[in-house]
Amino acid sequence: MAIEDSLMERGLTVAVASTVESATRLVGKGMPAVALLDLQLPDGNSLDLASRLYEAGCAVAITSGLDSGSVPDSHGFAIQFRKPTSPDLLAEWVVTTLQQLTASQAG
Repeated sequence: MAIEDSLMERGLTVAVASTVESATRLVGKGMPAVALLDLQLPDGNSLDLASRLYEAGCAVAITSGLDSGSVPDSHGFAIQFRKPTSPDLLAEWVVTTLQQLTASQAG
């Protein structure tokens, strides 16, 4: 997976889930600081998971190949990327967001 490789090349720990169910299990093991979610997964959409992550303090981005109105206004907290998006752009968002979180916690 190109995005996974791009993140790992930057020294980040990556957990990958291909379904909402497996993503929910991963979150149950530990809350991430940043989550990059695909809107449409084989077992449903990731909007409920995005809300739970955000409410727990996780920065969230959602990728989608659907039109720009596919993510409801209630999820305006999430950065939205339209597919196809380059893995490097997504990785840079993750890195920048982590740096901002670290800076805000330090100061």
